[in-house]
Amino acid sequence: MILVNPPKEILYIDEHPVCHAGLQAFIEASPSHVLAYAAPSIDDPDLPDSVDLAIIEITSTHPRGIAAVRELKQKYPHARVLVLSSYDECIYADRCLKAGANGFIMKAAPLSELKHAIETVTEGELYVSENVKSLMINRLANPGASEGSASFHNLSDRELLIVEQIGMSKNNKEIAQALQISVKTIESHRSRIKAKLRLDSPQDLMRYAMRMHYL
Repeated sequence: MILVNPPKEILYIDEHPVCHAGLQAFIEASPSHVLAYAAPSIDDPDLPDSVDLAIIEITSTHPRGIAAVRELKQKYPHARVLVLSSYDECIYADRCLKAGANGFIMKAAPLSELKHAIETVTEGELYVSENVKSLMINRLANPGASEGSASFHNLSDRELLIVEQIGMSKNNKEIAQALQISVKTIESHRSRIKAKLRLDSPQDLMRYAMRMHYL
């Protein structure tokens, strides 16, 4: 029997095997999609040559973070990309979309919403939650409202990545090794981050980073 519309092939990147098993069981219930391959990282040497949809957990791409989305789009220029993450959508959704993702959904979302997100993205549309839509609309309607605020929105993707590393209790040397840059560069980044967030001390930055890490 030849299928008129063969199922869409999905690549899933997540460092946790239990998540692979969970998504596999979830996808098996859908005749329109199939989990073609599950990998622990974007560096897996056996990644398929082509897929229809790549689902990625950006926490599994240390130390790339959001940059992994750009890498996926380069590797699979014709594939759709959905970020399925434990990271807070209020912080990461719009950044992932700007990096090339076609959707963002949190792992805490209901399974019915995950099904909707996968279908929406594979059909060629963008997906974000209603909460993220409201936040984006508010920022567009009030572009100057947060310009002077001390918030994560003022940070670049690289600076946000460094804050993540600080929140994981890594010191400057460890962060420099992870990002393959010098300790002096990390120190410069930390100074700019403190200035943007209006933080007075390294201890304040650590507390801020820890709060973000455990959101």
